[in-house]
Amino acid sequence: MQITTNALRTYLNVIEDAFGSEVDYAMLHKVYRAPQENEARYSPAKGIGCDMKAVSGNLDFAGLSDRASG
Repeated sequence: MQITTNALRTYLNVIEDAFGSEVDYAMLHKVYRAPQENEARYSPAKGIGCDMKAVSGNLDFAGLSDRASG
């Protein structure tokens, strides 16, 4: 089983407590650009990339890349 979460650090302990070392686990951190001067305050952020970090196990990064674009 492979689990991918966002980069919230709380998930590190939660995944470890729930699954131990029996799971392939990665964190996906989406990166957004700073708002432009002419954008409204509540405009949605523009995604510019992502950073994938292996936490434990044997991960399939190809599968992570597909999910990162969403």
